[in-house]
Amino acid sequence: MNALRESVIRHPRKRRRPVWAILLMVSLGTLALFGLGFAISVLLRDQGTPAADEAGVATVSAAPLPCSTTMVTPAEVLPRTSRVTINVYNGTKRQGLAGTTADGLAARGFEVKEVANDPEGQKVVGVAEIRYGPKGAEGAKLLAYYLPGAEMLPDDRSKKAVDVVIGREFTEIVGEAKVAASLASPSPSTSGPGCAAAALIAPVDDPTAETSGAPTPALTPSASTSPAEG
Repeated sequence: MNALRESVIRHPRKRRRPVWAILLMVSLGTLALFGLGFAISVLLRDQGTPAADEAGVATVSAAPLPCSTTMVTPAEVLPRTSRVTINVYNGTKRQGLAGTTADGLAARGFEVKEVANDPEGQKVVGVAEIRYGPKGAEGAKLLAYYLPGAEMLPDDRSKKAVDVVIGREFTEIVGEAKVAASLASPSPSTSGPGCAAAALIAPVDDPTAETSGAPTPALTPSASTSPAEG
């Protein structure tokens, strides 16, 4: 009997964890979750603050440069036609186009210096090209009112004279009355170091504008294939 009793396998009794141990584990888990949430909130908050330099001073972005907009009447700031010297060139095969256009611009007061074919040998497809340097910028703006749709081409020339190369789509010079009305109409103008440099664009007007006092160049291309003469 004793042998049988000793051969019986005794299973140890399963011990239960004390209550204090369970409470300790729950508390530690809660603290860990709280710490993780706090760390995440700090990281997210730091992303919205300016970066600090090596000295520990926060880097502040520079304030934008000032730019102001005012209403300006072109007639008050642009020169008179008599103070603008121009060279009129023919950029097409139409005979005499530069000459008749030069006469029309001279009748409007421009000081015409030279009339010839385009010295650069360009064939202008559009209405015209207005080429000018820094000293002739204001005169070029004024000239553009008489040639709506002309392309403004600034360059680095030192002279004040403005070149106008008449193109294939040119039809007529805008009449003085219409130009005077446009010059008297106020338009916004920006000034200040923060203003983006605005590209000069010739004012586009009604292509059927009057041409009082100016001869209208012939619109039919010459049958001759030789280079046009201004």
